[in-house]
Amino acid sequence: MVIEIFIGVLSGTLTAALLYVTHALWVKVVFPWYQAIRYQGADISGRWGAKQTFEDKSENNFSLVLKQNAHVITGSLQLTYQSPEKNFNFDYTVNGEYWEGYLNLSCRSKDRRVYSQASMLVKITSGGTGMFGQFSFRNAMNDYVDTVSIELYRDIVKG
Repeated sequence: MVIEIFIGVLSGTLTAALLYVTHALWVKVVFPWYQAIRYQGADISGRWGAKQTFEDKSENNFSLVLKQNAHVITGSLQLTYQSPEKNFNFDYTVNGEYWEGYLNLSCRSKDRRVYSQASMLVKITSGGTGMFGQFSFRNAMNDYVDTVSIELYRDIVKG
């Protein structure tokens, strides 16, 4: 009787583990592979950059690295802000979606000691070599949401 209970518990545990591994394999390997071979849209993966200079002599430098699996986008964003008064650098993890020519990204700071969050909504332009849109972020100086227009270019930093 004890052996039957043990075998029943063991087989139930092994079945649950097998189902978990099968699900993980499907979600992380098989389905992304299938999406990648069926995806017919533009490939926006790679390095993107922008440099903005403002009237007050401050400057933003954006360096965006994207990885794409069909419509799902992941990557990183580095934002460097320089002004006569302040200089700072933010590293973000980005997640988002590319759909019908528009890229929607959610950005969260990698350093959990410094909280920063931002969103980007951009349209792919210039035959796939540029993107233009808005970068909205939490401005830590006044604790409001600020938005700046952004124009990024593939593999280059344009001033």
